[in-house]
Amino acid sequence: MAKKGKIESIQSLALDFVHEKNEKTFIKLIDRVKPGLQLYVKGFVGNDRDQVNEIVSQTFINIWEKIHQYNTKYNFSTWAYAIARNEAIGYLRQSKRNLSHEQLAANHSRTLKLYSGAFHIDIECMGPNNQEITTYLYDLTIKEINSLSEPYRTVMIQREVDKKQLHDIAEHLDWNLNTVKTRLRKARKEIANRLCKKYPEIIEAYNENEL
Repeated sequence: MAKKGKIESIQSLALDFVHEKNEKTFIKLIDRVKPGLQLYVKGFVGNDRDQVNEIVSQTFINIWEKIHQYNTKYNFSTWAYAIARNEAIGYLRQSKRNLSHEQLAANHSRTLKLYSGAFHIDIECMGPNNQEITTYLYDLTIKEINSLSEPYRTVMIQREVDKKQLHDIAEHLDWNLNTVKTRLRKARKEIANRLCKKYPEIIEAYNENEL
């Protein structure tokens, strides 16, 4: 049981549902997982709200019916997102878009490590179990980087997207090295703040991931 005043994690709610499968515990779990799943599914099928909601609803039906298949040694969010991914792929195939598992998997090969000392975020993909969520978080991060004001947008793109060395960035932008480091720290802090605020469920899925 969670302490009074403390917000239960998704993993804790999932374990409660495993041990006590009833409507009350399931609703609590749905309320926490649903926003992140909606964002994730949108990455597959676009902004069709009805279709997104249908896929997410079917995902929750599968979770209810197949909860006995969930291995509690592993992260629940990873399992739930995998179910949502399969539902989204099924929809795409029915729409005759000719997307195979292999084609979609090929788009999920990128990894991201984002660290901000101010927010104590350390996010990294270590294997295929959370590869899909990593890719989605990567896309969200790129979106936030592109919305940064200058010069922070440029320095983040050169470092985090183009993977340039710090001294090369300094030379290219005609800045001293300390300026590059300072502006990167500020930009990373801003990105981390935005991600935590806008996508807490996605961040929590990573923080809870058992490798």
